[in-house]
Amino acid sequence: MKEFKYGNTTVIIHSPLVLMSADERKEWFQKEWEKGNPILKQIAKAVMDCYVPKEPSS
Repeated sequence: MKEFKYGNTTVIIHSPLVLMSADERKEWFQKEWEKGNPILKQIAKAVMDCYVPKEPSS
């Protein structure tokens, strides 16, 4: 768990990813991607949907 304060707001992250080094996180994501982690795939799709323009509707 890691806690951050932004003004009057406290953000608590319970993910073990926050305690990993950048290289450890990269390795974790690569392994999870290869395993087909459905949540990771949904997050990636949501991010890509923000960047890929939609075809105009008629």
